[in-house]
Amino acid sequence: MKNLVKTVMILMAFLPSILTAQDKPNIILITIDDLRPELGVYGNTLIQTPQIDALSEHATTFNNAFCQVPVCGASRASMHTGVRPTPKRFTSAGTEIDHDLPNAVTIGQHFKENGYYTFSIGKVIHGKKDAVERTWTEYLPAESMFEYHDKALVEEATNPVAPYKRPQPYEVVVDSKDTDFLDGRSVKVAKERLAELKKKDQPFFMAVGIARPHLPFVAPKRFWDLYNENDIPMADNPYKPKNMPEMAKTTYGELRAYNSVPKKGDVPNDLAKKLKHGYYASVSFSDYLVGDLVAELKKQGLYENSIIVIWGDHGWQLGEHSFWAKHTNFDIALRVPLIIKPQKGKNMKAAKADGFAEIVDIFPTLCDLAGLEGPSQLQGQSLVPVLKDPNFSTKEYALSRWKQGDSIRTKGFRYTAFKNKKGVLIAEMMYDLSNDPEENKNIVEDATYKGEVEKHRKLLDKALKEYSLI
Repeated sequence: MKNLVKTVMILMAFLPSILTAQDKPNIILITIDDLRPELGVYGNTLIQTPQIDALSEHATTFNNAFCQVPVCGASRASMHTGVRPTPKRFTSAGTEIDHDLPNAVTIGQHFKENGYYTFSIGKVIHGKKDAVERTWTEYLPAESMFEYHDKALVEEATNPVAPYKRPQPYEVVVDSKDTDFLDGRSVKVAKERLAELKKKDQPFFMAVGIARPHLPFVAPKRFWDLYNENDIPMADNPYKPKNMPEMAKTTYGELRAYNSVPKKGDVPNDLAKKLKHGYYASVSFSDYLVGDLVAELKKQGLYENSIIVIWGDHGWQLGEHSFWAKHTNFDIALRVPLIIKPQKGKNMKAAKADGFAEIVDIFPTLCDLAGLEGPSQLQGQSLVPVLKDPNFSTKEYALSRWKQGDSIRTKGFRYTAFKNKKGVLIAEMMYDLSNDPEENKNIVEDATYKGEVEKHRKLLDKALKEYSLI
């Protein structure tokens, strides 16, 4: 009898930990390249994104989420470590965590070390060999995102016409199936893995990278056909902001590398229309694939106990200020979509939050939701309080930087300070977003705003010192 009682007591002692392990939420992290908040849930009534919009009915949509640096490699390194960029860390498209911050614990590594099976497919961390072994239990490298289907374009991609490096910046693909596209293949594999991961004796962390709407805008014809090109509105501010410092501009070399795009000057209107059409078609294709993956989660009975995060690595200019692509300190290049669906029992109702969120907040938020303590390096804050109450705000500003410019976004303003290599202030810009949401007039020299400018100078300086970013 004593032995029986002892056995029962031992089992009871272990039962809570066993149940905890079984009940750990699975995590699906979906990274979409170059996706700005151009979605139905963000108020765009023309673009067709029914799948992400449907997911948002069980999620919190962050209306004011900002990346820390507007370029893919650096932004992803910042998100996957929860660490902010500096003038010497996380600065470029080719940023590697192993080079810039080799001792940092990555988000996948942290969950792996805490009992999760971690799986990556598609472009998740930018570098194909960056932090792989310590981060992922299973890793499938991303395919090249510069895909074409027309034979002539494929040949042109191999032998580009001088002075261009790449063929056309878009392609309408006729008579295709999903797996003819790299994103379709990635999602197909992810769906297959879900059935396998469901059988494992551990929770999983699945990271899926979707390339579109990254250039080139390659999508099946059925998604191009969703739109009448003439119905898609072009930017109503295709001009440089008044009093904008020269160093604030971008020459958008990423787009100019393609045939048909002029090497200098503005993009012709007809081409601009085609590019925006291609961007919309690519977004709708990616939305469809997100829906395909979510449907498989539901089919496998994994949806309710899974945390799903959809985020874009940075914004993307579509002719605003005459700029294209990313690489600026303007809102349009820094604001990103961020949608978080928690697991069952954690308030899965539709909500929109207007308080600030930053991409460095994703790491601590997922730790919080999964009941894990985060590593000491984290410089973001958990957004779980916002998931519980969308009216709650965790911070008064968002910080970003690009090249020589450090930028702070507050409720009514964006202020950017440009400094030389010695840290000396050489230019500034500030925009009154309440009266000028498109940032068309730099008001840093306007006497009316003298107090606000000085306030933001001090606030930015304080924030940079607080996080040791100078």
